[in-house]
Amino acid sequence: MQVKFGNSEIQGIQTNTQAQEKAQESRSQKAAEKQQKRNVIFAGDLPLHKDRITLCRQEAQKKAMELIQNAWNVDRKTDQSMAEYKERAEQQRKELKLNQEKIAECDARKENLREGYGVDADSQEQKDLELLEKMYYPESSYEELTEEEQERAKELMKGPLTEYQQKCLEIDGEKRVFKNRAENAQTGIEVYNGAVTDMKIERLKFHKMTDAQNNAKKVMEQASEEIQGILVEAAKDHVDETYEEQRENAEKEAEEKEAQEEKIELRKEQRELMEARIEAAQQENRDAEKAGKERERDAREEASFLKDMADAGLNVAGATDVAKAEIKDMLNKMKLIEADIKGIEIDEEV
Repeated sequence: MQVKFGNSEIQGIQTNTQAQEKAQESRSQKAAEKQQKRNVIFAGDLPLHKDRITLCRQEAQKKAMELIQNAWNVDRKTDQSMAEYKERAEQQRKELKLNQEKIAECDARKENLREGYGVDADSQEQKDLELLEKMYYPESSYEELTEEEQERAKELMKGPLTEYQQKCLEIDGEKRVFKNRAENAQTGIEVYNGAVTDMKIERLKFHKMTDAQNNAKKVMEQASEEIQGILVEAAKDHVDETYEEQRENAEKEAEEKEAQEEKIELRKEQRELMEARIEAAQQENRDAEKAGKERERDAREEASFLKDMADAGLNVAGATDVAKAEIKDMLNKMKLIEADIKGIEIDEEV
């Protein structure tokens, strides 16, 4: 009985064998990855005292927030003071502007009086008025009186003043009040602006908020180190507790691996045996096919031989194989062709 395997059946057997090998490799790889994962300790898997870690983190956060809050309160008070000083400086600027406008109004009123009374700007009356202003309000001028001006001022103080001069001196009195207010406002502006500038310099010098943030960061870093210490301690305990279990699991997995390798070796032998059987069956098929072709060729040659003998008038159908072989051999030796045989047949009839 011949066993024939088609290409599809052979390919199916090989594919099934390869699939089994890949599946085994995948299982082996997964087992190795599993073992590697077991060798790594994750903090989430440790039996930690979470209350201890939470308390440590909360205390660090509270301390850090206190540092930042205190610095924030100081900065906020500083900002409030700066805003207050800026507001006061702004009020003083408004006061300065108002008094400067009043001073300008006084000057305008004096100019209107001079024009109304028809006093020329270069007249003696105008010069005497300016000299009296220097006497009564020396802070209004940086000039010093000469001896002549002092003598003239004494004469003016003894005698009566003109109506124009009296009204102008009254306006100068008002102007002096506005000028003093303007000077005080200018001084206030400088003081408040100076206070704001000093606060800004002080803030740049000490960096309270930056220092507080840095200190808060250090507090959190220290807490992190403490938590890491807790994790390391818990990890050591975890290793001690799970070492024996891991060793037993490793031995069990080694035994399973050995058994699996034996199965793989058995499958390999079975595959080799199957391949040998397939090869033998294929060779048997090839031999059978070759023999069939040879029989077909012999049959064609015998049919051709019988036909040639029949055409030659010779009946060799009942001859034995030995006789047929001898006849074929004789014909080959004589190198007769079909035409020669037919010629002999014709000569016999003649």
